[in-house]
Amino acid sequence: MHDSHIHMAMEPLKTNYEEIVKEFIEIGGEHILTQGTDILDFDDNFRIAEKSNMLKPNIMHVALGLHPTYFEEVTVQRDLEENIFERAQKEMAKFVELFEKNKENVSAIGECGLDYYHFSINQTYSDDIKEQLKEVQKLMLREQIKIALENSLAVSIHARDVMGSEECMEDTIRIVAEEGRGLLKGSFHSYTGSLKQLEKILDLGFHIGFNAIITYRSGGNVREILKNTPIERMLFETDGPFLPPQSVRKKKNIREKFAQPKDIREIMDVACEIKSIPMGKLETITDSSYIALFLKI
Repeated sequence: MHDSHIHMAMEPLKTNYEEIVKEFIEIGGEHILTQGTDILDFDDNFRIAEKSNMLKPNIMHVALGLHPTYFEEVTVQRDLEENIFERAQKEMAKFVELFEKNKENVSAIGECGLDYYHFSINQTYSDDIKEQLKEVQKLMLREQIKIALENSLAVSIHARDVMGSEECMEDTIRIVAEEGRGLLKGSFHSYTGSLKQLEKILDLGFHIGFNAIITYRSGGNVREILKNTPIERMLFETDGPFLPPQSVRKKKNIREKFAQPKDIREIMDVACEIKSIPMGKLETITDSSYIALFLKI
């Protein structure tokens, strides 16, 4: 059993990581891939992984990446005098330096990708600013894919569209195809796109990350995606602390509702029902996929 996408450096996971990892081990958990999303959380991810691997060897691995919304946070949200491209390039240079110092302990590049949703809902941004943010995200995704290929690492891809649009997902798929040249491997995490786009992603050789959305009443579209995804191309994730499973969401006595690795069991139970497959078989196949993508053997 694995959690292929989680943010252990975010609260409340960060403070309670030891108990959280122990609970995952108790239910048979084997692997966790914690995702870096900005330069400030990299050290915490390495520290938590190192301590967690003392509880069980090789249980936690680290992905390093710059989330697409990070480039909005460090540019227009800070009202800097530098233009968006200059600042983004400086942040990428910092990322490369930190990656080179720590790459022996890095198992994947991520979370990286494109996100047209967040900047689109900010009514204070001009159309020109939004277009610049879009182009910067594309450029920085290409740079991170190059790093992944140069170091034989998989990528953990984020792609979030504006409601009713497929532009972001199409741009992401195109960039992965162009830069990956058939050599890139990885996962489209928390995929919620169309079945047509799913076919393109599978044709690229990528895996699909499924999380607690499949447990939600509103998650019918993602359950349909799961039906159409071969078991050999599935990964499971929590995206914790985001997206707690339905059993957690509906409990009124829980003050702080968040996702954690042990929730993978509930997610996989639903997947077993949808695919009509025993848990043991699903676990064996998908764990093998995790190992092939993220473990340095």
